Amino acid sequence: MDLNAITVFAQVVDCGSFTHAADALNMTKSTVSRKLVELEKHLGVRLITRSTRSLVLTPEGERFYQSSLQMLEIMNQAELEVSANQDLIRGPLNVVLPVELGHQIMGSYINAFLKEYPSVTINLELSNREVDIIAEGIDLYAQIGELEDSALVSRPLTKSQRVLVASPEYLEEHGGIESHRDLIPPHQMVEVFNRAVRLPKWHLIPEDGDSLQIDLPHRLRVNTITACLKACLDGLGIAVLPEFICREHFASGRLIQLLPEYQMPEVLVSLVYADRQLMPKRKKVFIDFLLEAFSKDLAARG
Repeated sequence: MDLNAITVFAQVVDCGSFTHAADALNMTKSTVSRKLVELEKHLGVRLITRSTRSLVLTPEGERFYQSSLQMLEIMNQAELEVSANQDLIRGPLNVVLPVELGHQIMGSYINAFLKEYPSVTINLELSNREVDIIAEGIDLYAQIGELEDSALVSRPLTKSQRVLVASPEYLEEHGGIESHRDLIPPHQMVEVFNRAVRLPKWHLIPEDGDSLQIDLPHRLRVNTITACLKACLDGLGIAVLPEFICREHFASGRLIQLLPEYQMPEVLVSLVYADRQLMPKRKKVFIDFLLEAFSKDLAARG
């Protein structure tokens, strides 16, 4: 049933004429008349008897008018409640983060957000699987690497420098790396192979000159950055990893950065979601909170 037609019917009854109802609703008189005819056809009864001088409710019209007032009041109340709730920051958020990002960085940000907004609940999944945001009802997803689905909204969150690393035990067993020319067999690599984590190719970028592609046989391919880090720490091979997950291991001496005079392509980390408009306020506030938190963290690190 057309709620707009019910609104028109109630306004006609209240105003006592099509002309006055049309003015009140900012419609043409013909539109008001057509809406009423369509409503009567839908109900299968005449609601108003028209004459050249007056409009008279039929018995069915009187009963429907009283019901219409109740219905419109309920709808108005529902609209007010939704609008009021939209002004409040409350309700659930479904969030999926790559395992490494959730453990290393975003966990603390999410905890801080929940403390600031106690009426929000977050259903958090840490996973490196591919995510169908729309089909799964996901509010927000963090993508490591480039986004393939251009229909989604992507907000750059941060960029992570990648580093070439190995454990001291690996280098002691297989020999040190003093130059890019040393990156040949018997040296081997461990690498991440995961469609949900789209990392650039292994390239070394000198200050001057063309970039150099690393082409080593892989000893192990894994589907998470965490597993790749563990394999590298255990001495299984050389790895290219985001700098942020290596910091503590550089400090403890468990990892050594190789060829630091070379740069590697940065990894873009983005917040991904399905729509930019008609967004619940809790979602907008959460996105803004994360963007600001990462911006402050980046500024603090210089």
